[in-house]
Amino acid sequence: MRFKEMFVMSLVCVVVFCGCQEQQAGPTVDESQVNRKIVDTYSDLMIQNAVIAQHTLYPYHFVNNSAQLNGLGERDLAALVQHFQENPGQITVHQGKTEPLLYQSRAQTVYEKLLAGGISDSKIKIVSGMPGGEGMKSNAVIEVLETEKTTDMGKGYDMGVQF
Repeated sequence: MRFKEMFVMSLVCVVVFCGCQEQQAGPTVDESQVNRKIVDTYSDLMIQNAVIAQHTLYPYHFVNNSAQLNGLGERDLAALVQHFQENPGQITVHQGKTEPLLYQSRAQTVYEKLLAGGISDSKIKIVSGMPGGEGMKSNAVIEVLETEKTTDMGKGYDMGVQF
């Protein structure tokens, strides 16, 4: 009888222990969400690199007829501040058709934001002009335009360039 009692008790214990266990649900991963985040991260890095290469703020980075930066201006200037904290350089505030007084106010806003971002006064250089970046040599541009003009790439639109 002793063996029979032990067998029954073992069977009861096994059933009780198995019945008390919950299925552990691990975190579920939405692969499409992960993929979107990866693409967004790459896109953000490319945008930051472009902003750093140009190191230029345009009139569209500011609220219309104001020296206040808009959302795009804040984002681009934040990327520049982060870059200039470790790398010296200059920032271009493009005047375009902006009135001189408003332009000066915009340049002052940028200057103050750079200071607030921890960039020392001696490292801040704000200039007026066109964007930075390596660009292309003028003879290379002419060569590309000539090639486009004589190939199918140039057909279907008027480049407005005469040679």
